[in-house]
Amino acid sequence: MTEMNERKPLLEVKNLKTYFHSNGNTVKAVDDVSFEVYQGETLGIVGESGCGKSITCMSLARLVETPPGKYEGGEILLEGEDMLKISDARMREIRGNKISYIFQEPMTSLNPVFRIGMQIEEVLMLHQGLSKEEAHARAIEALDMVRIPNPERIVNEYPFALSGGMRQRVMIAMALACSPKILVADEPTTALDVTIQAQVLDLMNDLKKKIDTSILFITHDLSVIAEMADRVMVMYAGKVVELADVETIFGNPLHPYTRGLISSRPDMSTSSTRLNVIPGNVPDLSDLPVGCAFQSRCGVVCDKCRQGTAELVEVEPGHFVRCFVTGGKKE
Repeated sequence: MTEMNERKPLLEVKNLKTYFHSNGNTVKAVDDVSFEVYQGETLGIVGESGCGKSITCMSLARLVETPPGKYEGGEILLEGEDMLKISDARMREIRGNKISYIFQEPMTSLNPVFRIGMQIEEVLMLHQGLSKEEAHARAIEALDMVRIPNPERIVNEYPFALSGGMRQRVMIAMALACSPKILVADEPTTALDVTIQAQVLDLMNDLKKKIDTSILFITHDLSVIAEMADRVMVMYAGKVVELADVETIFGNPLHPYTRGLISSRPDMSTSSTRLNVIPGNVPDLSDLPVGCAFQSRCGVVCDKCRQGTAELVEVEPGHFVRCFVTGGKKE
């Protein structure tokens, strides 16, 4: 962590607030979130559905629909350029070029009426200024790079003709076609069986090293995080509750929510037939309780938790946690 902190971050997110306003209610989907991403690292983002993981990452390239969404504050600095202040034209230049996305279900991300090659070629012609012929050749190279067999044939196929694993490889090829600085992978293996999932994860790791791309990897699967991530950011109810390197998160988790997630994993060494669970559900973000949002589900809740929200503090080098029980301070 010391060596990483001496380097200048590729991406800096400072106090980001992305809210949704509808029918008189305000949903604080991303509430004062700050983190950094360094060149060539993988930052894993974990948490239950509704904790703000995807909205945080969609905000990076201003993909949140406005309205009802609104960027209420903060900074998103990609190589020093604030994504929240640049023009729409400049943002279009950056999307797909400096920052690319792999979404959860490729069949809904790929256009079913266009051939695979045409969809990759469009990215290359738009961002790299290539001719149709040059883009076609590069599209074949991109498919070969993600280990798709017979790419000269696949480039002329439609998405429905491919399996789920092949479509996900196409999405990876499209996302990496312009060698982006940041790759956001939003649950990219959820719809795949475990064998194909392992192949896709190995592929992403190999390609990250090959082109030195940084990855933001969103997932519910802590086993995937253990394999993919260098650092881990745990989110709950729109806030970061813990941030540390992957060894620290699994070896010394401090926030009760992080501990609950880790203890909920299946353990083959135990004979118990029941898994540990975190009681209750993520609260309604439009009607959060006073104090810590996790208080109703927490086994170590104290009076301070019901009165205010702890700040995210560094309890040891590179290890940040938001909890009064582990040394947080009231905001």
